[in-house]
Amino acid sequence: MRLSLPLFLLSFAPSLSTSSSPTIPHSPSADAASSIVAQMTTEEKYSLLNGIGWSSHMGQDDGYYIGNEPAVPRLNIPSLNMQDAAQGFRTTDIRQIGQVTAWPCSLAVAGTWDAELAETWGAALGDEHRGKGANVILGPSVNVHRVAVGGRNAEYISGEEPKLGEVMAASYVTGVQSRGVLAVAKHFALNNQETNRNTVDSHASERSMHEVYYKPFAAAIEAGVASFMCAYNLVNGTHACGNSDLLSRDLKGRLNFEGFVMSDWWAVHDAGYEDAGLDMDMPGTDSYFSADNLSAADDGRVDDMVTRVLAAMIRSGLMSADPSAPAPFPPLCEIPGGCDDLMFNATVRTPEHVALARQIAADSVALLKNENDVLPITPDKVKTIAVVGSACDPSNHKEEMLKVWNLGNFFVMGGSGRVIPDDPISVLRGIKERAAQDGIEVVESVGSTDSLAAAKRAMAKADLVVTCGATTATEGADRSSLSVDQDSFLQSVTAAAAEMGKPVAVLLTTPGSAVVSSFDAGAAALLNMFLGGEQLGSAYADVLFGDTPPSGKLPVTFPLAAADATAPCESNPCEYGEGLEVAWRGLGGKDVGYPFGHGLGYTQFGYAWGEEPAVAEGGGLRFSVSVSNAGERAGREVPQVYLAFPQGAGEPEMQLKAFAKTGALQAGEAQLLEFEVSAVELAVWDEEAAGWSAVEGEFEVRVGSSSRDIRLSAPVQV
Repeated sequence: MRLSLPLFLLSFAPSLSTSSSPTIPHSPSADAASSIVAQMTTEEKYSLLNGIGWSSHMGQDDGYYIGNEPAVPRLNIPSLNMQDAAQGFRTTDIRQIGQVTAWPCSLAVAGTWDAELAETWGAALGDEHRGKGANVILGPSVNVHRVAVGGRNAEYISGEEPKLGEVMAASYVTGVQSRGVLAVAKHFALNNQETNRNTVDSHASERSMHEVYYKPFAAAIEAGVASFMCAYNLVNGTHACGNSDLLSRDLKGRLNFEGFVMSDWWAVHDAGYEDAGLDMDMPGTDSYFSADNLSAADDGRVDDMVTRVLAAMIRSGLMSADPSAPAPFPPLCEIPGGCDDLMFNATVRTPEHVALARQIAADSVALLKNENDVLPITPDKVKTIAVVGSACDPSNHKEEMLKVWNLGNFFVMGGSGRVIPDDPISVLRGIKERAAQDGIEVVESVGSTDSLAAAKRAMAKADLVVTCGATTATEGADRSSLSVDQDSFLQSVTAAAAEMGKPVAVLLTTPGSAVVSSFDAGAAALLNMFLGGEQLGSAYADVLFGDTPPSGKLPVTFPLAAADATAPCESNPCEYGEGLEVAWRGLGGKDVGYPFGHGLGYTQFGYAWGEEPAVAEGGGLRFSVSVSNAGERAGREVPQVYLAFPQGAGEPEMQLKAFAKTGALQAGEAQLLEFEVSAVELAVWDEEAAGWSAVEGEFEVRVGSSSRDIRLSAPVQV
């Protein structure tokens, strides 16, 4: 049963605005910004609304960042220096390679299911960007995965589930902005495929948008994110960056966003987008936000746009609320030209960051299967390891990648989020370095092409076979399939190993979902890491040898067949006909390869209620779960809280509502985890009332190790 209540009775409900361009709410930072705006000339105002540093559609000028807004020195307003960030500080020049960390991709961070680690990573990203002269990070990318082959899924930190995105996006924003660097949540909204990315017209219901696709963005707002970037695609018939329903009604009105909205690069297609809610045109080469065009804006709209930019800068500490006072932070550098020393000579990749990159990659590894406890590798079980397959030792063609902006490899994605590593550690190198510590011999067959005959010769000498499968992904194009590039080779290796009586561990490096059914049955162990950056091989070795017990969980589904996943739309309109049953939620009646939330450890965990679910003050739910290590090895677990709504509520069979990651539990050790599910998590979006409606009836709380491994369940009447 659903009970619609007036919005003012729901403490969790956002306010509504029917204005076409809602003005920024009053706040100390906004009021201070307004006083500065009153002192600005017309030219100075316009200068903050148009990006510079690009002389042509794809020509970045020397001495500029990816995005640039000039300073206003007389009012102590510093320049805004923006750089992409999906795997770290974007490298666009060979001089920058090795100066910054090539981190694991954002989806790998999601695969850790560790909010604290995500915040630590955000702080490290903030430090590296600031150290290179950039005070704006063009991230986090938070779109919920709808299309499994999505070319940018590796950089979208939500995976297939809005709740995972909510938690991880908020942690990222908190970490980045703790360093006095502005974060930019993107791409708003329904940016779910790269096929026809500039023309695809995504059609979704208001309910789907608020209950699924907006949620990670709303969490970023709660965390204080400075800016939003609108998307290339159309939403319900209108380009996202000129869509008043999207930007003014929903983002600035219903979601109460107080920051500023910038366009994606060349995503403005006409004059007048300011009236839809856009505040900044990037990179500004199109002149749509010129003085002549903006002179036709609504009364006060230009001042509102500039106020939003300055208020975000004041909140972050980039400038003082008093324009005559010295800036609390010295200017990082000014553009044009003044940033060259930091941009090309400053090395911000530190031993601490390298260690953190390795930890994130290792903690992201999902152990999908481990028959007969073939892992971890120990010298009493394994004397010789055969490492076979070209993907275990791939090339890192730096010069080639610099020539093609969206060329990726098996370590990093292609496109604007790419960070080219200098000397990434391959699986072969990582295993060799770690095996030497235990006196374990490594034999190899890892040429530039895969040879089954050569692989067999190496396998014949080994107690354990390690082989690798990988594929790439890039901005600008969706993946051609969900298979890894070495699919047929992996089939041959696992079949040959079975004939030889050799156990095989298959290590995957993927940019998103994968189909593994062709070789899964022949593998004794199967592990997955999403694009792991420069420390990929060391991280995999940490897990294989048990130095870091596996604790990652899949943030996406590995389907049995590509046909089971949603494909990108080839024509318009692109109907989101599945509604709320996005990705894993819509696969409840189908077998899958490995489900959302799945990931094993080298031990087993027991679950028990500490306190069973009950309605808490404020209308949410409270309960606790005891997780115990019932095995013989240390490990970490991620209990996941799923909720089944009362029948008739129109919700999916169940959806993720909370999760937590335990500490390292020794054998026999237990940890009590407290959970709260807020009242808004028990509500649904009512399109007729244009707001949230509470739901009454019997809910069921389900707690498990994955979406298909439920350990506890309890009804609760709300």
